[in-house]
Amino acid sequence: MTFSRCAVCDRDLVRWFERQGRAVFRCRSCGHIQVPAGVAKLDGGISIYEAEHAAVFEGNGNIDYYLDDGTRRAAVAKAEFVRTFVPSGTLLDVGASYGHFLHAARNGFTAYGIELNPTAVEWSRQTFGVENFVGSLYAIPNTIPAPFDVVVAWDVIEHLDEPRRALRVLRSYLKPGGILFLSSPDAGSLMSRVMGSRWVYQDPVQHVNLFSRANLTRLLDQNGFTVRAHTYFGRQYRLKYVFNRLEYLSQGRPTGALIRAFTHLPDALLRKSITVKLWDVMGLVAKAVD
Repeated sequence: MTFSRCAVCDRDLVRWFERQGRAVFRCRSCGHIQVPAGVAKLDGGISIYEAEHAAVFEGNGNIDYYLDDGTRRAAVAKAEFVRTFVPSGTLLDVGASYGHFLHAARNGFTAYGIELNPTAVEWSRQTFGVENFVGSLYAIPNTIPAPFDVVVAWDVIEHLDEPRRALRVLRSYLKPGGILFLSSPDAGSLMSRVMGSRWVYQDPVQHVNLFSRANLTRLLDQNGFTVRAHTYFGRQYRLKYVFNRLEYLSQGRPTGALIRAFTHLPDALLRKSITVKLWDVMGLVAKAVD
């Protein structure tokens, strides 16, 4: 399926640039950034997130993102952020990945997760003992007792072909007055505007809808929510992941060879972590309204 109209305002899209054989468009009206081809698929027609050993989880240094200590610390920080608004109750983590947030949220919440990738789900259950299930946003398993006081979708909406539909589904999982927590790259941030097509989140294989805070607020307002608060998240990254990610995003550019050289630094150095907060990853808190 190709999505030829803006996901936010339904206006015309204008071709902006191409990377890895995938075209990126911008809306001439609201500035939303979109990949009309939708999320990349594997040969069998399933998405790049669903395969048991999906490259999006294990390739290009991603394992150093999903399983390093920075992931644990980020999960703890987000759980603390959630508890400042809702101290306890029932919670659904959509796109729960390897279960770090589910583990952190168990202090105060009866927490369940759904995740497309079976390898990540199995790892989370064996490592943390969390209630994480293989499932889709659009079809949660019947064993999960909806509705919930809280739904979180950390770094999820930028990967979805149909964000309007997704928000309506998320709304249906919440109790009246329940709270949705989202995070996503902020395409209206200073970093995004300065870097343009070179912004690190311009990855058209994975990120098919990039919102500004204004656009995402608009979409939430249109689909049963009212935004109550916002924040910006940072996190720690291993240098190995940083260089691998920059190499991946620099494919076909003159800087690629230089960045590749950094990936061969001593392993002891590459395992060191740095804290990155560029105010280009936003968090929104939205209340479900009647």
